[in-house]
Amino acid sequence: MHRHLFIGAVLLLSGCSTIGITDLFQDYATQLRPVRQAVSQNDIDTANQLLPSNSSMHSNYLLNQLETARLAFLSDQHSEANSTFEAVYMNMEKKRQAAKLQISAGIEQSNALLTNDSVISYEPPAYEMTMLHSYKALSYVFENQLESALVEIRRANKVQEDALKDNQAELDKRTEEAAAGYPDMTTLIGDVKNGFQNAFTFYLSGMLYEANKQFDDAYIDYKKALEINTDNTYLQQNVLRLAKKQGFDQDFETFSQRFGKLNEVNANQGQVIIIAEQGLIPAKQEYNLRLPIYTSRGDARFYSIAMPVYSDVPYVSSQKNITVSGESLTLTPIVRLESLAAKTLKDQSAGRVSRQVLRLVAKEKMRAELARSGGDVGNILANIYNLASEQADTRSWLTLPNQLSIAQTAMTPGNHSLWVSGHGKIDFAVSKQGLTFVYLTFINNYFDSHVVQL
Repeated sequence: MHRHLFIGAVLLLSGCSTIGITDLFQDYATQLRPVRQAVSQNDIDTANQLLPSNSSMHSNYLLNQLETARLAFLSDQHSEANSTFEAVYMNMEKKRQAAKLQISAGIEQSNALLTNDSVISYEPPAYEMTMLHSYKALSYVFENQLESALVEIRRANKVQEDALKDNQAELDKRTEEAAAGYPDMTTLIGDVKNGFQNAFTFYLSGMLYEANKQFDDAYIDYKKALEINTDNTYLQQNVLRLAKKQGFDQDFETFSQRFGKLNEVNANQGQVIIIAEQGLIPAKQEYNLRLPIYTSRGDARFYSIAMPVYSDVPYVSSQKNITVSGESLTLTPIVRLESLAAKTLKDQSAGRVSRQVLRLVAKEKMRAELARSGGDVGNILANIYNLASEQADTRSWLTLPNQLSIAQTAMTPGNHSLWVSGHGKIDFAVSKQGLTFVYLTFINNYFDSHVVQL
């Protein structure tokens, strides 16, 4: 009997085919810690070697692919990165269209009741999907494939449009009440209204449309970015500039009243746009939430459940300014991905708490049954399993940057230099009425740059 109980406990600990033993004893954020450290130390080769490798049946497969593609992007292997990103995108499209999704999802939800949320197949939230398409677009830009980049930008914008429609449904009030004790992460979330509207994607879209001489489309997307990030002075100037250029007189007057006058650009000058990605997005941490569970006799027993949460401390970049041909430019955040991630997690908290409550009930029933059939040994094995499997689901795309910032200026045609503190100078050329794009990446000791004439 005891031998059978031990074998059963081992089978339970191994979970279903979607996770491994490591996933039961070590959460995702902990597994990725050495990878993030290697990236921060500018050792992408080691980061690749340390990255977990999972089969397509594993619940973390798509997440693993995102991390792999991101590391390829940081290694300037843009074709490889785009190929992997495209595979994730196609996989997500198949998931949405497959009629059997509801069946497989139901099985995963059932398995989660006896393990944890990590057995549920990871599906990238909207903000991660917008970044997937944004990185694909950037890779195409670096290879001077503007039309392909615009395709990805349209995909990124559609992600946000679809998410906005889906967000209209309200959460069940009773489920919201269950999450009342969950940390609100207010400081980290800031003033973002949802976890999927990404001003960076709209800004990138506006820049690419402008480079392609589609000025009306550029104006529309700059305005969308400005609606999300109204305090960004670079966005304000872009909207004012294109409103005047395209003859939208009423818009120009309205925006002039809100944001002040337009800084006129000499007809001979060219635009220099700088986008800088900074830091690494924070990892989720485990938070123990105590909830009352009522017995059949009506007695309240308090249980502690493991929930994911972000530390409510916003990122502060050490690189706030750059110098371009003697002019100091402020790098102004266009999106804080940590805020989108925290808001997404906050919106998911009610459903997570509900699953945890159901999980407590299911595990308690399993423990009682093992105790009844196996006595003290069954009870001990059940408690060991419950302890091992009770961990927060800390999965998220952890090689993303923390924030993206922008700077923009008009310059005379000719050769110029951009100085980055601690990283020397970057030479570039400006053409008459042209657009020069400079992309910078700061992740502690990791630094990279790209310069493209659009």
